Amino acid sequence: MFEIDIERIKGNRFWEIIWRRPCPQKILMVADSSLNFGSGGFGLSEFVSIIQGAGHTVSTAHRNGSGPVTITGNYNFATSTPALNTSNFDQIWLFGFSTAPLAANEQARIAQFMRSGGGVFATGDHDTIGSGMGSNIPRVRSLRNWSSIPMATEYRHDTVIDAGPDNVKQFNDQADAIAQRIYPVFFSNGGPTNVASSWNVHPVVRHSSGAVDFLPDHPHESECWAGRPNSGSFAGVEEWPAPAAGGARFGGQVVAISISAGRFITDIPKPPVRPRCFGAISAYDGDPANVGRIVCDATWHHFVNINLNGAGGGIDPATGNPRTGLYIGGVATSEYQKIKAYFTNTVRWLAPRNRRICWPFVIASTIRFDFEMLELRLPFPHPCPWDDLIRIGSIAEDISNRLFGPGAVAEMVDEILAAGKASPAFAESLRSLQFSADEKENVRTRLSLFPIADIRRAILGSVVNYIAVKLPDDEKKLEASIKKGHEKIALELISEGLLGAEKAVEQFIDESMKETTRLAKALKSRK
Repeated sequence: MFEIDIERIKGNRFWEIIWRRPCPQKILMVADSSLNFGSGGFGLSEFVSIIQGAGHTVSTAHRNGSGPVTITGNYNFATSTPALNTSNFDQIWLFGFSTAPLAANEQARIAQFMRSGGGVFATGDHDTIGSGMGSNIPRVRSLRNWSSIPMATEYRHDTVIDAGPDNVKQFNDQADAIAQRIYPVFFSNGGPTNVASSWNVHPVVRHSSGAVDFLPDHPHESECWAGRPNSGSFAGVEEWPAPAAGGARFGGQVVAISISAGRFITDIPKPPVRPRCFGAISAYDGDPANVGRIVCDATWHHFVNINLNGAGGGIDPATGNPRTGLYIGGVATSEYQKIKAYFTNTVRWLAPRNRRICWPFVIASTIRFDFEMLELRLPFPHPCPWDDLIRIGSIAEDISNRLFGPGAVAEMVDEILAAGKASPAFAESLRSLQFSADEKENVRTRLSLFPIADIRRAILGSVVNYIAVKLPDDEKKLEASIKKGHEKIALELISEGLLGAEKAVEQFIDESMKETTRLAKALKSRK
């Protein structure tokens, strides 16, 4: 969502203070059958350590009771303690292997969790692997193929395109340091279609370099879908609820594409595949419908130890040493660093709406204490007039693009509007002018005199300026101001900053409409 390289924080004491308390999530991770949270090949220990290292609390459980876990026994979503609700957990991550279906009361409990705003991540592998959980959950069942991608025929999805160091294509090349290249889908933030800054990738694959464009590879993955929104209920809830502000039901989005190449494996009989593209990651943003967000992935091999650190991957024939996954000489590859960003981005994006309040504050505060913004000598008088807000907002946008990658401003403004309880109609107006690169042309040509980019700059500029008004630019005083956490102070600063922006935007639009009306009348007078 908003990932920053920890090395870039060092040397800026203000940033070190701000990022010392990242907005933590309470996460329940559940596996079943042959998957577990241990250190073996099909273990998730490295992935869990990455998420914990990012400041989040992780509880682990196993449907069949296999350890190591923090919640012992055969996990049941409906009856286990602590109860599955949004008081105890912000999001659940499901790593499915078994085809044993969830009981009806388990489906209902997960459905209620999602309706209350809880986030869900779900994945399996090829064929029906993981369908026991994934295909029995509202919306999740339609955001991924849980049944029909084979393991051994030419119709499988094989992303281990490059041979290992020995230049021989083998099954366990999935455990070498060569990751698969993926292709993130670009989405418009409402600007001109022929301008690069108008396009950005989905938050789960955002990176300061532009995008997360690698994942671990595997010889037989499944695929992700956008999902087709239909009327009707599943597990006791409306499966595809319409937006709370009105409008049509909406589905998810495929946010990254993988390529299955025409290679074959020499040490295990698998024929060459038919080359084609498929969805690697899908996402559903439940915010407009007041339900939880969802992310699905083509395979849990993107998360298990054999693919990350080589555990269980055997001996590398080129070196005679055990395979080490995405490490070279004990150091994570640059591709792996991007993959880690996907992991932590996803956690942050799945956070329930009422648990994301601190993120706009953290990001806006980071921008405020960037050296470029410090040289602007904030604060300006608050509330600021339009021109001053655009000046602050333009510099803030440059900083955001540099630190968090292109397009982060649009997402952050959406989060500011949600946290500050802006008018739903105003927030939806900004969101509605965003679309994916593959949407129909008639969507792109909707007429609007809305200066989208400047309105976003004004909102961000106002929040950054009000943070400068309230937060001291003295390190010790800043630490004392936020030592109890971000959320309380975040709500105050974002709400007040947004209020100032709304006044400036309203005045600007009123004046612009008067001028536009005058020009229109002048044109009509020639007829």
